[in-house]
This record gives sequence, C-alpha cells and structure tokens, in this order.
Amino acid sequence: MKPSEIRGVLLREHAQIRVMLDVTLTFAEVSQVDAPDGDSLREHLVRLTDAMRAHNLHEEALLRDLIPAVDAWGTARAAIMFEQHNQEHERLYAALLGIPCTPAECAAAGVAALVDLIGEHMDREEAAFLGEDILRDDLVVANQSDG
Repeated sequence: MKPSEIRGVLLREHAQIRVMLDVTLTFAEVSQVDAPDGDSLREHLVRLTDAMRAHNLHEEALLRDLIPAVDAWGTARAAIMFEQHNQEHERLYAALLGIPCTPAECAAAGVAALVDLIGEHMDREEAAFLGEDILRDDLVVANQSDG
C-alpha cells in the first residue's frame, strides 16, 4: 500500500470515530434531559472504546515500518508514536471506561471532556503522522548530499 493510501485509510477511520464521538456526546447530553437507562450510555462508550482500540492497532500496524523511513525526522516521529502515543492511547481507554453513567450530568460532563481530548489527540496525529507532507508517495532521501 502506498503512503497516500495508508493516509486515506487512517483519515477515513478518524472521520468515522469523529461521527461516533458526536453521537456519544449527543446521547450523553440527551440523557441528562430524558434520563434513559445508564447502560445505553455505557454501551456507546464501549463501542467507542472498541472502535478506538481497533483503529489504533490498525494505525500502528500500518505505520510501524513506514514512519521511521519517511524522512530525516522519521526516527524521532516513530519514537514518539510508539512510546508517548501508546501511553496516551492507554490513558484515553481508561478514561472512556471510567466515565460514570450516573448521575447523568456527571456522565455528560465526562463525555464532553473526553470527546474534546480524543478530538485533540486525532488532530495531533493528523499533524504529526498523517500529513500530506509526511505520508507522501515520492521518495524523500534523508541523507542526500547532491543537488
């Protein structure tokens, strides 16, 4: 798969997760008013967590060998992705599963904060790992010495 194709796949997954974030946030906000069964919000959170985990595993598999070789900064990007990035994923999973479903206003506040964090996380990924300047199909030689 070409780097641009990998970029397209991962950005489509991000778009799908953003839709899930919006749906979960809307459900959490509505639950304050209508106070439906807390298990329904928990189900949304579990589906979101599962989708994020599947995406992150897919992302890591697709980028593991590619990121270190994309340019002169690839090795540094890879170190960030595979250390700090993975730790951030674990913190997000813990937060997703730790949101209380009752009382409803606590759940809505927790979901809103988490939606913001996940959105910011994906924005950082898109800038640091998934930009057109990083995942490009033309060859960038890291140690080129001629014109």
